[in-house]
Amino acid sequence: MNLCCLIGRLIRDPIVRFEGESQTASFTLAVQEPGRTGTAFTLFVPCTSWGRSAEACSLLTSADLVSIEGKLTWRKQVGKCKQEHAQLCVNVREITVLAPVATTVGSSN
Repeated sequence: MNLCCLIGRLIRDPIVRFEGESQTASFTLAVQEPGRTGTAFTLFVPCTSWGRSAEACSLLTSADLVSIEGKLTWRKQVGKCKQEHAQLCVNVREITVLAPVATTVGSSN
């Protein structure tokens, strides 16, 4: 069974595209991993969503803490060097905001 559940922060706002009737959203999730020596390192996981989950992703902002559920897939793309590259990514089925970024409102004096 191919099931992936991750918790992390968005490193930038999602990129939302419309392809015909369907909406897609792409973003990168930064997942903190503890290291063996006690120092943490960060995994940067590319994610893509479609349809209703893409609608939910379009409301996210950078640094939101989210939980995602989906499946691992290979994504092929052509790089700047004109060669095809394969990248492991997560196809997001469900996304939940755990801690939105606090917005500060400036006061005028």
